[in-house]
Amino acid sequence: MPQIKKTKPKTARQAVKKKITKKVSTALVRAKPTKNPAAYFQCMSACCQKGIKPKKITQVAHECKTNALALNAKMSQARAKAARKIKDGYEQLGKGLSEFIKSK
Repeated sequence: MPQIKKTKPKTARQAVKKKITKKVSTALVRAKPTKNPAAYFQCMSACCQKGIKPKKITQVAHECKTNALALNAKMSQARAKAARKIKDGYEQLGKGLSEFIKSK
């Protein structure tokens, strides 16, 4: 018997799948707050010296833990403003004394 060679069905090449990496949106990822113990303790010190009477110590500690840098910035601005007032007062005192000495 003669041998009949049947054509084999050709298999289609499968396309190589590209690996798709998902981009992580920065809006969805929460940034970890930086820990700054020096700012925290400075904030606690300033708040306790100022007086914490209406609030509990735990509330003040939580505020300092979450907003230490912002609270310290506000306090330093107030401190700088007070220093400017004192400086202006001394300058006026110096001018007044110099005029007083010149008049005598």
